[in-house]
Amino acid sequence: MSKDDRKRYLILKDSNIIKGLLLLSIPLMLNNFVRVFHDLVDMYFVSKIPNYAAESISAIGITFPITFMYISFGIGLSVAGTALISQYYGSGQFETARKYATHLVIIALLVGLFFNILSFFAAPSIVKLMGATGYTLENSSSYLMIRSFELPFVFLFFAFTAMRQSSGDTVTPVILGVIALILNMFLSPYMISDQISIFGSNIEVFNLSFYIKEFTINGLGLGVDGAAYATLISNVIIVPFIIIFMFKSKTGITLDLKYTKLQKSISKPIIFTAIPAATGQAITAVGFAVLNGFILTYYGEVTVSAFNVGNRVANLILMPVMAIGGIMSAYIGQNIGNLNPKRAKKAYLQGMLMSIVIMIFGSIIGLIFRAPAASLFLTENEFALDLAITYTLFLFLGLPLMAIFQAHIGAFNGSGRTKYTFFIGIIRLWGFRIPLIMIFKYFTDFGSSGIWYAMMLSNMLIVIVGFFFMKKIDFSPKIKIEATVS
Repeated sequence: MSKDDRKRYLILKDSNIIKGLLLLSIPLMLNNFVRVFHDLVDMYFVSKIPNYAAESISAIGITFPITFMYISFGIGLSVAGTALISQYYGSGQFETARKYATHLVIIALLVGLFFNILSFFAAPSIVKLMGATGYTLENSSSYLMIRSFELPFVFLFFAFTAMRQSSGDTVTPVILGVIALILNMFLSPYMISDQISIFGSNIEVFNLSFYIKEFTINGLGLGVDGAAYATLISNVIIVPFIIIFMFKSKTGITLDLKYTKLQKSISKPIIFTAIPAATGQAITAVGFAVLNGFILTYYGEVTVSAFNVGNRVANLILMPVMAIGGIMSAYIGQNIGNLNPKRAKKAYLQGMLMSIVIMIFGSIIGLIFRAPAASLFLTENEFALDLAITYTLFLFLGLPLMAIFQAHIGAFNGSGRTKYTFFIGIIRLWGFRIPLIMIFKYFTDFGSSGIWYAMMLSNMLIVIVGFFFMKKIDFSPKIKIEATVS
């Protein structure tokens, strides 16, 4: 049995669905952990910029929803690619899957180039609209302009990931992603800081004390811009390897140059499947930009820094269920293509149960260690530290709800019903969270705590809405089945 056949059996036939979801999710979990750890490394070193700790964290933090707004279109294309390609792959229509993969890559590159240009020229105006001024405005604008050049390469990577995950290969994209992230983690401190101190501490082993001499390395001292350059360089370096795998891989789906001429019959379903997921995520990102701007305007940079530190720390715990949700999409898509809706639904239910259990344990760990984790970044500002510790209390208590939310998204995307992904993203932020924050701001005396209450309540309400939408999913194919499935 070939490697591809083993993966198809695991997804389509193996009776232990949880085992399959877990095995395929582990590489993504590793990638997500490294990605969040990289974000924490960036935040740690910018927090050490003298006299501008909270402002530097705020400068990077407020750019996240803007960057995510652009990247959301790449994610939408990846979701569409995974949903459609996995269904063709599951039904045995391998050549049609190659056509869709080739079109997906071309469309992703074109969209990435468009957002590269848009992001570069619009960055200062967007950040100014969010209420940034002075140091934060200057640094967040240049950070966005530098990172705009990575967008075509990031979009290419999203298309590559969709190709590989559709055939059950979660390892190859993760290996390349982890290489880029590790390189980024080494480059970030060198480019951000003037000097990097290594070691310089006492270590005791069997009652013997050893002093490790401190080594100091001179860095480029580019500050916040250094974090952007490190990310850009790391994303560009892996591109040649992505291209080689896209054309030369001996397993899974590869590209074929004869399909590079865009055909309406193939491009249209990719775009129309991508639009709801991409638009939903983009409007959500706009909402987070509005939210960051609101917090910055009414509560100040200190609260913004606490908000962003809390989110990054919580994301470290949330990554496993995001990985499971991503794999669930390919799992459900292949089983739908294989005309096995019962197994597709079972994958959703068991994946959700596994995610809830993982998040319960993750929440316990997070609640125990939230204070020391937050103190790594906010030691210079005790008020910001207290806010971050309070905020993470609410975040960790609500993580089991996010497990259900991610399972819903996996089912919507895998079944190709991305309009429901759009709906729950919009409703959670614009229907629940932002209105609740406004209500708590103007009709209570909760202060910044109103933000945390709104986050928790919006997550509770959207889970209920998600179950309502799940009743509308019948796990039927969105493609034309032409081959005999097995």
